[in-house]
Amino acid sequence: MNQIEKQIDRIIAGLKTFDALQRVRFVREYGSHSVETPIKGLLAVVSITDTALLRDYLGGYVSSSLKGECYTANVEIRVYAPATENGSGLSEIVGEILTDLKKADNEKIITESSASAIAFDPDLNAIYREVKFSVEFCLCEEV
Repeated sequence: MNQIEKQIDRIIAGLKTFDALQRVRFVREYGSHSVETPIKGLLAVVSITDTALLRDYLGGYVSSSLKGECYTANVEIRVYAPATENGSGLSEIVGEILTDLKKADNEKIITESSASAIAFDPDLNAIYREVKFSVEFCLCEEV
């Protein structure tokens, strides 16, 4: 597992500990289990949509001998609810996720977060909202 996946897994594990999100099932987008159709209950599909790695001297104001790797990633959590569910319940869960993201991020690597409007997925016959957030972190070593 790479460093980005480790950090995202740590944040998602932190989200799962909050009481308001106990009824949400979190899964990886490309996991080994397929999504049930029709969707039963709240489902959050987590995907890493964009990543970058920069290897360079990171010292800047700290030290010219500090070398490391800086990682950035964009993450999307698509929260699904059955089409028969109320959209306001979905909005409440997305609001909880946005609020709890900063609390779950113990290492303070989330740089920004946002949520989309409610949309409909005809393939899954479900409504959804997207929570997007960006992370940035460095792993450093002295040279």
